[in-house]
Amino acid sequence: MSVASTESRVPNATSMVSSPMTLVADPLAGSGQHNWTEFSVLISDSFFDLLSLTNLFGITGPLCLLGIFTNIANLVVYAKMGFSESSNMNFMALAVFDLLFTIISLTMRALYNPSLKRSAAGPLLQYASHCVSIGMVVVANGSAMMTALIAAERCVYVVFPLKAKTLLSRRRSLGLVLAVLAYHAAFMVLVYVDPGPPYDSHPERRSLYYMVFYVIPSSACFLVVLLTTIFLVSRLMRSQRWRRQASTKSGQSGAKEDRLVKTIVSISTLFVICYFPNVSIFLVQIAYPPLRYGTLYLNNLILILFDISMTSQVISSTGNFFFYYKLGSRFRKVFHATFACGRSKYSDGPSVKSFN
Repeated sequence: MSVASTESRVPNATSMVSSPMTLVADPLAGSGQHNWTEFSVLISDSFFDLLSLTNLFGITGPLCLLGIFTNIANLVVYAKMGFSESSNMNFMALAVFDLLFTIISLTMRALYNPSLKRSAAGPLLQYASHCVSIGMVVVANGSAMMTALIAAERCVYVVFPLKAKTLLSRRRSLGLVLAVLAYHAAFMVLVYVDPGPPYDSHPERRSLYYMVFYVIPSSACFLVVLLTTIFLVSRLMRSQRWRRQASTKSGQSGAKEDRLVKTIVSISTLFVICYFPNVSIFLVQIAYPPLRYGTLYLNNLILILFDISMTSQVISSTGNFFFYYKLGSRFRKVFHATFACGRSKYSDGPSVKSFN
């Protein structure tokens, strides 16, 4: 989501536009200030409301419900698998951020329901949606950081196979995960405590926080994931060519390693595809600064772009489970043993302590 787009409509921003030419309050003027101006809107509110309702009930809402289930399943399965492998710990931390993102996205969508905005509680619900959206950037950034950490850690294992366990011991891996969690806990406190309520005031200060603590780090994570994914794909293809030429006992353990790399490549690729709309908004806003919330002519356009970005991130947060299930044999066994009704063929087998 973009910095500007997180500034959701709030009660003091009377932007119920019903005609191409109207008078509205400037939402960046702050509480108690009304900078009235005449403008022509690019996209009408009625069209935007129709898109929002369609997205809520037809796309994002169902995806969020599915994502809540899949990420709860991820948490349960990885907790049962244990943390003898640092990859399990990293995947579980990623599932925490993804679960929070799907919950917050669904809550924000439900509160910002166009069919309710003209009711007596409409302004309050929109304001609550705005308050919730502030926390969404935090968990979205956390998901980006954990994906980058997972991909970068696997690159270390590929480049330094003999030193990787020393360089990335379980204690160090745990320290990195805790550092990511601490960073975002501090970020969450910062954006809510300073400047504090009402959250429709001090937009410049919030925008600065988002730029420093969200836009720059998340864009850097996107670049890291993109580069590491390209590297891992090239190494995976080389490894598979070598394995086809020389079939050895060590090839079995190598095949397990390849499945883990495939999983990381899959979730990284999904992240790159689904996060690209977000990064595109950042880049377009740099090239064309008026494309931000507060430019009344473009308000609904930036909100539609924000909807697309958020929906794509929900897909990313929801889809990881299917890669874990498809490529992780032990993940499948634990999942079926935990959630399947009755005895399953996947429940038999050796102890499940690692990803594969």
